[in-house]
Amino acid sequence: MPPRLAFGAWWSRYWDYSDKELHDLVEQFHAHKVPLDVLVVDMGWHLSPDDIPLKEKLDYSGHSTGWSGYTWSPKYFPEPEKFLDWVHQQGLKATLNLHPASGVQPWEKPFPEMAKAMGIDPTKDKYVPFDITSKKFATNYMNMLHHPLEKQGIDFWWLDWQQEMKTSMAQVNPTWWLNYVHFSDQEREGKRPLIFHRWGGLGNHRYQIGFSGDTVSVWESLAFQPYFTATAANVGYSYWSHDIGGHMPGAVDPELYTRWIQFGIFSPILRTHTTKNPEAERRIWQYPEPYATAMRSAFVLRYAMQPYIYTEARGTYDSGVAFLHPLYYDYPEVEEAYAHKEEYEFGENMIVSPVVEPADKETHISAKDIWLPKGEWVEWQTGAHLTGPGSFHRSFTDAQVPVYVKAGSIIPMQPEMSYTGEKPVDPLIFEILPFAKDQKTSTYSVYEDSGQAESYAKGEFARTNIDVARVKESEYEVTIAAAAGSYQGMQEQRGYELRLDASSPTASVTVDKHKLDEAIGADATGWRYDAATKQLVVRLPSQSVHTTAKVHVKLTAVEAPAAK
Repeated sequence: MPPRLAFGAWWSRYWDYSDKELHDLVEQFHAHKVPLDVLVVDMGWHLSPDDIPLKEKLDYSGHSTGWSGYTWSPKYFPEPEKFLDWVHQQGLKATLNLHPASGVQPWEKPFPEMAKAMGIDPTKDKYVPFDITSKKFATNYMNMLHHPLEKQGIDFWWLDWQQEMKTSMAQVNPTWWLNYVHFSDQEREGKRPLIFHRWGGLGNHRYQIGFSGDTVSVWESLAFQPYFTATAANVGYSYWSHDIGGHMPGAVDPELYTRWIQFGIFSPILRTHTTKNPEAERRIWQYPEPYATAMRSAFVLRYAMQPYIYTEARGTYDSGVAFLHPLYYDYPEVEEAYAHKEEYEFGENMIVSPVVEPADKETHISAKDIWLPKGEWVEWQTGAHLTGPGSFHRSFTDAQVPVYVKAGSIIPMQPEMSYTGEKPVDPLIFEILPFAKDQKTSTYSVYEDSGQAESYAKGEFARTNIDVARVKESEYEVTIAAAAGSYQGMQEQRGYELRLDASSPTASVTVDKHKLDEAIGADATGWRYDAATKQLVVRLPSQSVHTTAKVHVKLTAVEAPAAK
């Protein structure tokens, strides 16, 4: 499993940032209340050919020496440890871009030590060539080049551009083997491994996260990515990180960027990126309305869904089946499940069909045909009910994403956060979708662990089961079970929040047979009616996670809105 933070937002841009510029960027994220977890620092962090004396600019390695490096640029990062301390104080993680194929050049600070360890005379030989299949090189590569940077505060690595290289061992792909070396090195250090690299071939599903390469910023690229990501599940590759917004030429239309962000929200990894173009903008608050607001809402939704996404990631770990996968996994006998390539399942309860074409120029509405399998489905953002199997012609505003949730599903969610783990998940929120016509019960099991330690693989985790039973047409019994299992740092106390569809505020709620009062404030314990979302919100008092809560809810009868 990737660490929990990997499912937050990643900032990435091919740009020579200084530490001050990155500091200002993070402050802008805070000012605009856009959540963030990972700062990806591209190759500008290290010395470049412009920093190297002319006599040393020879291409010793056979590759452009400007791509690789292991020495901080004093121009951009005069005090790297101080900068990285500040990054961690913001709750963020930092990763650096590397192109290891160029080896170690003589202007690098680690060069003398690396050359000596490899038996190379630094006064005669021009560089230390890259050979990751050599155990001697790989050991020195980690100990002398990477571990010192990790001690300064680098959390993981973005390994880039290896595909044209060969190794000294026949038929061993350097990309594949680099992934293994870096992943296993973190395991030996006691970390939960996290790497970010290109596809190295079959078997690389063991080592997340995949970088799909430099895409063109056009609608056709966006349209291909849902299909690409879903079918990667067929070879076990679950965690693709695309350049959200595309890479080339950098500038992107506001509508296209908004729709790309929305696909990223319902993707394994959400990472914006672009090429080195001053006209390229990836800060969502720099776009005009209504796009800026739509994108910020999408980021907030991504973080709200983290309990669901992380639970489904555990399912991927247990089963080997990617939580983003094609429809035909669950509907293999249905021809339409193969024909609708842009649709995919996102966990056990959702079908997503991202908007991948521009809206009508006059109405600004995007229309598309949605196919849904047998059963009753709820269009998440509109509340419309649709009964499959069948195709439905649907229309969407710029802010709407075509997401269809199985009727009666329970979606675990969390309060708004500026980064993963900013505060305890308190309350743990359960959004309970309207039941299907003849549905009597629904259940979900929320998975939690430390989010960062390897101990999850040794049984250190907890599950909280929630069961909902419909005892009458608009009367429900909700049971939130005591947490089963434990892990270091586990919450001992928390509140719970239930969100149910309701046509009016009339309701009665009891918790463990005690009547719950109507709440006044949005965060008050009790129940309240949210007219904007037409939901009854029930906030339970904080309690031990090791106890069971039983809630009885009686609603005003709800008439499901018909699909239009």
